[in-house]
Amino acid sequence: MKRELNRLTFLIITIAFFSAVTILLLTEASAKKEYTNKLTVGVVQTVIENTLDQNRDKLLSYIAQAKRSGCRLVIFPENALYQSEGAVDKPTKADIDAAITRIGQKANSENIYVVFCTQYKHTNTGSYHNRCLVYDPHGNKLISYEKNIEVPQRFYVDGVPCNVLICSDRGYLEHSDLPCLVQGSQIIIDTSGGHGGDDGRPDLRWIRYRPWALRNNAFVIVCNPVHDDTDFMGNSPWGGGSAIIRPDGSIQASRTYEKDVMIVEEIDTDKAARIEAERRKNHPIFKSFWDIGKDLLGGQRIKPIADIKPHLSVERNVKIAAAQIACSRNIQKNISKIRQYIQEAALQEADIVIFPELAVTGNMQDDILAASQSALDDALGQIRNAARRSNIYVIVGMPFFIDGHRSNCAFVIGDDGSIRTRYAQMVVKRNNLFQAGLSTKAMWFRLKGVPAIVTIGDDSKWVEIADLAANRGMYLHFHISYEADSSADDTILRKQKNLLMLMYAKYGAVVNAADTSRLSKPSSSAGGISMIVSREGGHNRPSPGDLEYYLPYQTSVAKSAGSAESIIYATRKTISRNDLDLARYWRNRNRKRRAEGDWYEWIKNGVLLIEKDFND
Repeated sequence: MKRELNRLTFLIITIAFFSAVTILLLTEASAKKEYTNKLTVGVVQTVIENTLDQNRDKLLSYIAQAKRSGCRLVIFPENALYQSEGAVDKPTKADIDAAITRIGQKANSENIYVVFCTQYKHTNTGSYHNRCLVYDPHGNKLISYEKNIEVPQRFYVDGVPCNVLICSDRGYLEHSDLPCLVQGSQIIIDTSGGHGGDDGRPDLRWIRYRPWALRNNAFVIVCNPVHDDTDFMGNSPWGGGSAIIRPDGSIQASRTYEKDVMIVEEIDTDKAARIEAERRKNHPIFKSFWDIGKDLLGGQRIKPIADIKPHLSVERNVKIAAAQIACSRNIQKNISKIRQYIQEAALQEADIVIFPELAVTGNMQDDILAASQSALDDALGQIRNAARRSNIYVIVGMPFFIDGHRSNCAFVIGDDGSIRTRYAQMVVKRNNLFQAGLSTKAMWFRLKGVPAIVTIGDDSKWVEIADLAANRGMYLHFHISYEADSSADDTILRKQKNLLMLMYAKYGAVVNAADTSRLSKPSSSAGGISMIVSREGGHNRPSPGDLEYYLPYQTSVAKSAGSAESIIYATRKTISRNDLDLARYWRNRNRKRRAEGDWYEWIKNGVLLIEKDFND
């Protein structure tokens, strides 16, 4: 009898399991079958009222308005339903639950998808937690996730894969990029609550979102409320900056500080081809990292690995010189100019001078192909001798042959003339010209006891490189490029992309080639805008001064160049660790708290890849 009961129990469990899997597969198949390439979206930029009832009624009204405007999806900001700070009422858990239910019912009656957020209590006496909810047109709850604590799954809007996150959760790779890379999200929604779209006001607005869309080739939508009071920078109003960003990083529609308005736009989801997302996901260095993240999203566990101690830094002043040179088609002329700037930087007592990508040959394909190994060896020897004579570190970009294959390289030369590392670019654009490097270990060097990395060109799109390096203890980040811009807006986007990449370091520089139009035999055109950057201040901290451009949530510009040839300098004092300043500790503490610590194990697995030679 007992054996028969066990068999019956096993049979029931088996049937239930396969039934659940079948339903899930049918749901997924149905969602994909209904895919639409034209989706009308409403993005509501509200002023959050000081009672639950007022906000509830405002949301209900905008849901109806979105439906009348032809929207299939309507999005509200963080805490749009209820925010305790500044509120005059004290709703119970039951009150908030009832308001949430009303929103779900309205989604059903208006036949529309609704994304909204609220502060929420797990118990009547408990503290408030920020929660995001997504309802479908049938009134079904698709997503309910808690900020910092949970990682939400992808959901579909008429077959279009989407993912959503709340405000500062954009700083976690598992929220910001993972669902797009491994679950195919074409629309990434950030329900922000503070400084979202106005973070880089006014010149670098949407600094977080435009590079984000570009690195995934997906739409990024930010929905952020407007605040009437004065922020810590003295701005009033502040917040706002809601926008729809196209997959190429351009702005389809936006608002600045208009109150209680709705953006209504039809987006072409076929443009969200996710080409860069696929490239990142399948890269031989990082594929295992993203695959583990995919397993985690699917509910699997990760086997714990040993903790990784971050590199520590010597505490000292570091003076950076960024030499933005204009490159000619003549190698020897370029070398003479590099030697001249090495000597000048040494006279200014700089610790390191950085030159652009391909500074030795210039950027033109014919000149790169014409450069023989012996010519490149001779050029490198001259630069090493100049570094040794001037007693200064040098970073310079040049093509170089590795095992018979040409790579786009950055050489780090010590103040004794020795080669401290030779890094071959990983994220290569011109595959017909350069072989991609497979060594993250080659990025690393120490500048007089300070842990540093160097990257090149399109490496700047892949923020996982800098994020994981910061977790390993990277303090300085030097990025070299050779880029031109076809418009003023392209220049802004390039600047945003570079600042976003360097935000994980405490201090560093991006050095681009200068405008070549004044040279008699110029190499390819370039746009300059080199920067020495420093992570300063932060949340609720006004500008500390001594900066050209303060960005409290990114990395600030300490010194910058225009488009012409120039050399710029800045000095900062290092401390023993980078991770505390960049909230690595805070984010990893939260990762340890969620999903039994599996997300922290995921990051540790990524850190193992960021200082490894995959050629071995």
